[in-house]
Amino acid sequence: MSEGPSYPAGIERSVWQGEPVVRLRAGGYEAVLVPGVGAQIIELRELRRGLELLRPPVAVDLEAFKARPQIYGLPLLFPPNRIEDGKLPIAGRAVELPVNDAKGHNHIHGFLRTRPWQLTRAEIAGDAVEAEAVFRGDGATDSYAAYLNQFEFKQEYVLSGAGLRQRLTVTNRAAVALPLGVGFHTAFRVPFHPESSAADCRLLVSVGRGWELTERILPTGKLLPLNEHDRAYRSGGAPLQGTPISGHFTAEELTVDGRPFHGAIIEDRSKGLRVVYTVDRQYRHWMLWNDDGASGFFCPEPQTWAINAPNLDLAPELTGYQELQPGASWTAESAIAVREV
Repeated sequence: MSEGPSYPAGIERSVWQGEPVVRLRAGGYEAVLVPGVGAQIIELRELRRGLELLRPPVAVDLEAFKARPQIYGLPLLFPPNRIEDGKLPIAGRAVELPVNDAKGHNHIHGFLRTRPWQLTRAEIAGDAVEAEAVFRGDGATDSYAAYLNQFEFKQEYVLSGAGLRQRLTVTNRAAVALPLGVGFHTAFRVPFHPESSAADCRLLVSVGRGWELTERILPTGKLLPLNEHDRAYRSGGAPLQGTPISGHFTAEELTVDGRPFHGAIIEDRSKGLRVVYTVDRQYRHWMLWNDDGASGFFCPEPQTWAINAPNLDLAPELTGYQELQPGASWTAESAIAVREV
């Protein structure tokens, strides 16, 4: 879709509930970035059709959003999902992360989703707009000092007629290796069209095999073939609302429209539209979650490693566990766009 005169590229700085935000517009899309809360995109709209692609925190106050940012927009998880008992091995010792999942006695979702980032760039680049935010961890950052041993996270966003493109770069500035597990708790609105219902929407996602999970939502180490219900994720026939969904899967590439595809697609069959979420192949695992199945959103969550990967006695080639060596950087890209069927 080309940019028309009604949607010129622009950047607007404003305040949402006392929190500075940056509103980006380009190519018929609009996004809202909150640098002070995880450098998170909290709104993404396709303007021509009035589509609300991500679940925005419009019905909550700022403190409620900060307490649970993972159920809105595009929040970064570091480390992703759960770490058993909060024990994360680093350089031969177990770093104690806060146990903030009281029910399962785990650490959950990391901390970068709630921390203030520095907005380092926001500019118009031709028909697109670009924004960049950085978080620098060091021993003085907060109670995560043992984990924040000199590293830098950078999120770059490009908004254009092709939709929203996101690039994440992690650099290890420490003298020891950094366990590198990241993910996104991406919360899509269901339905995304104002004249549709959740029943009009179906999900296609590049899942492979299922991880067997304990009551604490931790992998047992056993992988399962997809059952009849889960096979619908690969065929594009899975409903997104109606019943609670919570499942963890390996990733396995699909073929969509004759091309390899790694990501998730929410298709509104009544309108002939798709929200296409293309993720980097370095995200080798998925968590699929929709809360109670009646809250109007669905989270296909790409993760570089499996839940609790650092504590699983399995090969890194399977779990996705990796370490970023001193001085090294790691980068991955993802994108969200609207497409006609």
